Amino acid sequence: MTEIKMIASDLDSTFLNDKKHYHKPHFTAILNRLLAQNGHFVVASGRDVASVDPMFKSFAGQYDLVADNGAVVRTAKGEIIQMVGLHVKDVAVIMEVVNTLPFQPIHGAIFTGITQPYMLKSQARINLTHKAKMAKLYPNLKFIDSVDQINEPILKVTITYEENKMQAFIDAARLTLDDRGHVTTSGYGSVDIVAPKINKANGLQVLASHYGFKLNENLAAFGDGLNDAEMLAAAARPFAMINGDETLKDLYPLAVDDNNHDGVLKTIDTLI
Repeated sequence: MTEIKMIASDLDSTFLNDKKHYHKPHFTAILNRLLAQNGHFVVASGRDVASVDPMFKSFAGQYDLVADNGAVVRTAKGEIIQMVGLHVKDVAVIMEVVNTLPFQPIHGAIFTGITQPYMLKSQARINLTHKAKMAKLYPNLKFIDSVDQINEPILKVTITYEENKMQAFIDAARLTLDDRGHVTTSGYGSVDIVAPKINKANGLQVLASHYGFKLNENLAAFGDGLNDAEMLAAAARPFAMINGDETLKDLYPLAVDDNNHDGVLKTIDTLI
């Protein structure tokens, strides 16, 4: 029997509006109701921990987190219960794919390590504006000459192409990596590569097992992009955003409104 105990939401173009904001009083009311029912709200994002936590600093300790498309899973109490990375040698293979394609990415790849992010100096030169933006966003960003200089697992590789070239890179990366990595996209040209079999559904399953829940009975999930596909497929109550990818909209019920009009929060009001 379906009883919603976990609610998971993607962030960009889903929970967040186009200005990267959300309605905090509405979220506070929902969170209070959910916690009173011993439920859990899960931020399930392709973003890393460092970029999620500042957005929810006033709700610290009240939400669970599936970050880096499932590579990192953290409970509301702050316990890391999953952290899975790519081998550096496989990251080198990814960059070989990038370098052999007849077109360049829009800007340099970011390698999210366990302790800090990295960017190749050669990639940083592709887009100096983006380089400056990343350096400001990540004060500990390290510029390196070669991926061989990275001495820790890489939780996620993020690289962005023009939308009409994105699929060509995805196909090439999947063919070359085979079962050594999971290649996905949130759309808009952005491609994330994480460890094999890692995705948001995998991360949510880790959380569900931790709390004694079942995804197909206790999870409601919201997403707009193809990196949300596995999460929506696993949920008892999946919702695609009105502003989301057409593939998802064809498969799942729609949230009651779009991301610019609190679609996630309004839909949760109908669930709990």
